[in-house]
Amino acid sequence: MIDQDAPSPPSPQTLLAGYQPRAGVYDEAVDAKRGLRPHWQTLVDELNLLGAEEVQRRWQLAQKQIANDGITFNPHDLEGGKSRPWILDAVPLVLEEQEWNGIAASLEQRARLFDMILRDLYGPQNLLRERVLPLDVLYGHPGFYPAFHGLPTPDGQQLTLYAADLARAPDGRWWVMGDRTRAPFGLGYALENRIVTSRMFPQVFRRCRVQRLASYFVALRETLREMAPRSKDNPRIVLWSKGPSSRAYFEDAYLARYLGYTLVEGGDLAVRENRVWLKTLGGLLPVEVLLRRLDEDDCDAVELNPTSRSGVSGLLEVLRSGNAAISNALGSRLVESPIVQGFLPSVCKFLLDEPLKMPSVATWWCGEAEARQYVLKNLDSLVIRRAFRHKNEPPLHPARMSADERAELIARIQHQPQQFVGQESVVRSTSPVMTDEGIAPWHVALRSFLVHRDDGFVALPGGLARVSSETDTLDFTMTSGERSQDVWIRSAEPIERVTLLAAPGDAVVLRRSGSDLPSRVADNLFWLGRSVERAESIARLMRTVLSAMTGEVESTDVLQRLFRVLAEQGQLDPDFVVDGLKTSLPEVEEVLPEAIFDSERPLSLRATLNEAVRLVSIVRDRVSVDAWRVIHRIDEDFRRPIGHAAIDSSDVRNQLDQLLTELLAFAGLAEESMTRGQGWRFLDLGRRIERARQTSVLLRGTLVTPIAEEQALLECVLQTADSIMTYRTRYLATMQTAPALDMLLMDETNPRSIGYQLHIIESHLDELPRDEQTAVMSAEQRLALTLRNSVRLAVVTDLAKVDHSGHRPALDRLLRQLDDRFPKLSDAVSSRFLIHAGLSRHYGSQSEQHS
Repeated sequence: MIDQDAPSPPSPQTLLAGYQPRAGVYDEAVDAKRGLRPHWQTLVDELNLLGAEEVQRRWQLAQKQIANDGITFNPHDLEGGKSRPWILDAVPLVLEEQEWNGIAASLEQRARLFDMILRDLYGPQNLLRERVLPLDVLYGHPGFYPAFHGLPTPDGQQLTLYAADLARAPDGRWWVMGDRTRAPFGLGYALENRIVTSRMFPQVFRRCRVQRLASYFVALRETLREMAPRSKDNPRIVLWSKGPSSRAYFEDAYLARYLGYTLVEGGDLAVRENRVWLKTLGGLLPVEVLLRRLDEDDCDAVELNPTSRSGVSGLLEVLRSGNAAISNALGSRLVESPIVQGFLPSVCKFLLDEPLKMPSVATWWCGEAEARQYVLKNLDSLVIRRAFRHKNEPPLHPARMSADERAELIARIQHQPQQFVGQESVVRSTSPVMTDEGIAPWHVALRSFLVHRDDGFVALPGGLARVSSETDTLDFTMTSGERSQDVWIRSAEPIERVTLLAAPGDAVVLRRSGSDLPSRVADNLFWLGRSVERAESIARLMRTVLSAMTGEVESTDVLQRLFRVLAEQGQLDPDFVVDGLKTSLPEVEEVLPEAIFDSERPLSLRATLNEAVRLVSIVRDRVSVDAWRVIHRIDEDFRRPIGHAAIDSSDVRNQLDQLLTELLAFAGLAEESMTRGQGWRFLDLGRRIERARQTSVLLRGTLVTPIAEEQALLECVLQTADSIMTYRTRYLATMQTAPALDMLLMDETNPRSIGYQLHIIESHLDELPRDEQTAVMSAEQRLALTLRNSVRLAVVTDLAKVDHSGHRPALDRLLRQLDDRFPKLSDAVSSRFLIHAGLSRHYGSQSEQHS
């Protein structure tokens, strides 16, 4: 509600005060007489009521939310390419309902047309036989494989998802600039834009009667469910991603979570008995439908690209047998190539016996002599593209080329004319965008999404708008452009509530937890736990060492022992701990802070945090948003101080304090927010193994050989192990070795002791999937039991006893045994749950699977 006591609102012209539409360009908000278009009036009035400062404040909060949610993308889909934040503008693109209905109807016709083209090209090929399409459309495409011909699909449907890139010309008409029929990108970003914008302006959103997006996703889920060859009531549907190297990985994870599908990579799937299976901890589970997000070439290394690391060998044979369905059908990208656009009017007349409702941008295929001649004569006014869209390549603008570049392009066209098309250059419409100088007109590119439903297609009532100050910037890929906008379709009637929640039906089988966690995910969670715990151990030791060096600990023997542990962890070069302390403390104090932030050192604290960031990004669909935010806040905050030639140790200690606080926040979220399923179990298992190992290394490096100042050393050890308060509560100020060893080695009530970790490890292993028909313990269970018994059976007074040579032999033997077997335990866990050749297979739908 609006505060009645608030000052009077600004005039209705405040938001667009000084807004100057560009000459010769259609503006989405303002007409030719600079009057506000009627369907924009409510939005502008509502934003004016908020005021410019409040709109700016909310926009800044929205940008922070986007950053906190980790909404990023790799703009060029490069292997290891650097991702950048997704930038959402405060002002949405507003379209009127009646106009939108016309756009949706035109695109629905276009989607049906492309589906029919694919059915024909991979079937009777009447379009080729009747010369409606040239043979090059099929046989000249670098992505065409004969194996696609005749590949069965549910009800013969080739397209499930379709997207069109639209531009509005100066005369107000919409044109299709490009078609996407493979695995259209941007749907997840459109959804996130809607969520952020509706939270930014909730009252404005409601008063503008904006059509909701949920109906589209309901249709998508229903369509995929009906594609299942067997368990149509509740089939196992997976979203098949290329993985973290893909620019679409954020969107893949986002959509998988939103739709409730399992996010998988090629390594998570296998073909057995002519069916597709999901490799999980409990065995192989049947997959009915694959929503693919990768290129056709990568889907099957046997029949398609033999170098593919993302595919599933034998997949095409499974599809031929009708034992699984895939969306979109393999080979669907054939019709998204620019070569097809020039022939669509005649194809539409041939297949549908009706005119094409929305034209494509004018296209001339250089494989035809007359068209080639026209292109070469009009290079300056055209854009040149590859005829076949196989990879993302930027368009060429001959008018901007040098004489040599232009001559080279002409030679390429004449040498391989069938490989090029010329397209008309369209000046895109503009829409209001919030800039530092105020609201300004930027050019707009609109991507619309459609999904197959019943006998036609359903359009997303919205879309993904990209805006840029330069129109040519928007001609490359969906991630080009400077920022994005939400797309609001204003309804004349009140909005009906739509939800993705399923209507009440047959009761599902109640479950507490399951074994359907993909092994790759379990492995990543396991190593995420190890990386986070290793970072905490290193940070605690570093903080102890820096405090000791600058505090009241004057014993070089104490520092020598602590340096030895740092060297054992890979934080210091061994030169600092060989034959006594050879280097002066000031030099160590200078080297140590630099080593903390040295990401090139494989085991450094910074490198360990980098690994944790990488792993949490891979499993972001399995951890809470809050947990993900903690790790990425650590990544942003824990950096080498800028502007300092040398790092001050006091600054580093403050950073370590903050780091430990955030690492404990992550541990707390994992403990309190994750259900006790196999994902949490593997994360915690990794943490426990790593904590036990790090504590063992600490004890072996400090207490095996006693020193004169052992009380000071014991205090440092207890401080590093986060047990100093408990020790003092029990034993006051008396520092002795036996009580310290008992607390850190054997006390199963101390959550920092090795004994406690082994107790938890053993209980986790007992809960992991195993053959219930055998009474024999697994290799990892035997190892864990052996380790725990070796600790429990040890006599702490014997461990603390010093022999005539000045060593503690019993302690040394025990710790060496632990150090030797912890890596074996980790390897046993990994190998046990990553090899599936002999695991059982579970048939039936998800509702029929048991825990």
